[in-house]
Amino acid sequence: MPQSPTIFSGSKVHQNNVVNTAQKTTITLTNVQEFKQKALRWSSQFNHVILFDSNHYSLDRYSKIEWTLAVDAMDFVQPTSNYFSALEEFQQQHTNEFICGFWRYDVMDAAIQREVEAIDGLGFPALFYFRPRYIFELKGDTLTVNRNYPETFEIIERIQAVEIESEAEKSEIIFTERTSKYDYIQQVNQIKLLIEEGDFYELNYCTEVVAEQSTISPIAVFEQLNVNAEAPFSCFVKFNNSYLLCASPERFLCKRGNKIVSQPIKGTIRRGRNVAEDANLKSELLHSEKERAENVMIVDLVRNDLTLYAETGSICVDELFGVYTFKTVHQMISTISASLSHDTDIVKAIQNAFPMGSMTGAPKLEVRKYIAHNECFNRGLFSGTIGYFDADGDFDSNVVIRSVLYDSAKQKIVVRTGGAITYDSAPEQEYDEIILKRAALLHSLNGKVLH
Repeated sequence: MPQSPTIFSGSKVHQNNVVNTAQKTTITLTNVQEFKQKALRWSSQFNHVILFDSNHYSLDRYSKIEWTLAVDAMDFVQPTSNYFSALEEFQQQHTNEFICGFWRYDVMDAAIQREVEAIDGLGFPALFYFRPRYIFELKGDTLTVNRNYPETFEIIERIQAVEIESEAEKSEIIFTERTSKYDYIQQVNQIKLLIEEGDFYELNYCTEVVAEQSTISPIAVFEQLNVNAEAPFSCFVKFNNSYLLCASPERFLCKRGNKIVSQPIKGTIRRGRNVAEDANLKSELLHSEKERAENVMIVDLVRNDLTLYAETGSICVDELFGVYTFKTVHQMISTISASLSHDTDIVKAIQNAFPMGSMTGAPKLEVRKYIAHNECFNRGLFSGTIGYFDADGDFDSNVVIRSVLYDSAKQKIVVRTGGAITYDSAPEQEYDEIILKRAALLHSLNGKVLH
């Protein structure tokens, strides 16, 4: 074998550091963090990129990905109608391959008429899945690339040549609040009134802040956000000039063998300033009647969503009111699982469960209508999902929350945040929760909201 190129930190990849298998090469890296930074910057020359990063979150029993970078679309599906039928066909064409992509919150909203059309304007299509040309998978210091020697090392040499720009001082980015605090509180009170009247039980109401004529380095912002949040479902998405920088803590749906799992989040509280305060806040979240009521309603909704394509009697609530700690917040998460019916394609089960109950409410159709008529923006990719199918036929996907949306051509930055409203909701506290969820995002952007 010819001499391998220098990879990182002046070390060489020798023959005993390299394993070639069919269509793959495995390499032991000496500087993992440097590789991550350079590989993501190298990928920016392509129109289609998705990075999945679990941030080593040890409490996730179902994660299969540690860090995977998918680059350049060799084949893709981008339908303009019959979205899930098109996705099902595409997935069946690539059953033994890794494919990944996204779909927006409003992918199923054709039947919901808006009184005033709200425009997302951020360039993401309703659904897009692709078969990547390059796949870089990291587990510890072991890198697997879907290319054989010597092509792998030609790619690595190009990645190695990438320069990591020095961190320039960020100028402050000014955001405009699309829904004022006054209007938000009025909306919460209206939602509570409709709940009292029996229109629905719970509704996830969202707001957005927007910065126009603003430019950012999407990769640098994502890396800062990832450091700030260390979320288990973080992802970086590039679709032409549109970017999603996501630090989501929430799984939408996954498939492992014949088992499907959903893990909705309902219940949020800040981290404490010391160990004692942190423990007290976790206990407060766990015993909050309001948060438990929110959570159990969504659990019931998810159970109903899974029923159509689950084996009879297989739906199980594996964990109710689990309190999980993340870098910036504690969250209440429940886990619902089921066995997928043997005659059911996973895409049909996904379609039946989407949009996820944690970002809509109950009953789902009624709250979706209210959301469409009363939020002053189209959610677009926010409240949608980023996901993948792997060669084993397994599937995983997140809930697109805690995210920055950016259109580099329009120089537009958007941050959207939401929370569940129930009969017991206190409007001021709900507004404070919105601010808490938004904080890590604005910090990563050096952003400030004009109220």
